[in-house]
Amino acid sequence: MSKDRNETDLTQVGGNANSFLAGFVEQDTSMDGMEEYRILPRFKVIQPTSDQTLKKTFGEGTAIIRPGDAVIWKDTDPPFKFVPQFFWVEFCKWADLRDKENRMIMETTYDPLSDIAKKAKDYEARHEVYPGMESKPDKDQFKFRYVEHLRFCGIIYGDHEFAETQVVLSFERGEFNQGKNFISAIKMRKQKIVVDEVETSAPIPLWAQIWQFSVGFREPDANRKWYGFDFTSANPSVINAGDADKFFEIHKALKDLHEKNRLRVDDDDAGDAEVKDSKDF
Repeated sequence: MSKDRNETDLTQVGGNANSFLAGFVEQDTSMDGMEEYRILPRFKVIQPTSDQTLKKTFGEGTAIIRPGDAVIWKDTDPPFKFVPQFFWVEFCKWADLRDKENRMIMETTYDPLSDIAKKAKDYEARHEVYPGMESKPDKDQFKFRYVEHLRFCGIIYGDHEFAETQVVLSFERGEFNQGKNFISAIKMRKQKIVVDEVETSAPIPLWAQIWQFSVGFREPDANRKWYGFDFTSANPSVINAGDADKFFEIHKALKDLHEKNRLRVDDDDAGDAEVKDSKDF
């Protein structure tokens, strides 16, 4: 009788099997590269121009996690605590918001020397008309967007309903400068240590820092209005000693996935039209 397709054939290797494969087990790397991509959920803030269903369901200025749409912060909720565990910069080519034929994120790269990165960093090149649409009126043209994202993968910390949830906090476009501010604040965190009986200071590791987040309204001018994340230092500002080993291992695992180009963020519907580009980033 033939075996069912779902059955797994197990062949003993080594021991009494005296198999010709036994000598290859420890050195074999033939399955390297077959690991799944790590797809990470992300924070999303409901914007004035977000999907109407989202606005009716959650209200403008509410922070949720996508996918899943779990509410993390709303209205006058107290700030939630967040521990960033890994940081990276990602450059993406976005489709036009009206484009229903392509995925929202068309291409992505970590390479700062790539064409996508160069266009994302150049205010004049960030928007590119779709081929064949050059002769249409400006309002009817579909345009690619090249965007630089400052990404922080971390966990919600403390006594929050969704504590221990791993999620990505991403700063781009109108929030890009806020992301740079957050980086500066992180780098200023120091701890006292003793080296050769001399007290000195050293940076607190990213994966050990606790920050508080809520949502604030932005209105830099009459044409730009949106909501973004505001941060403050938490108290205490450092994780519990019992979490250190676990969080360090999580940091290393994320770093390894990034180095293998297997870290992805589930932000394929993240485009909101109101956060306009500016020459100040």
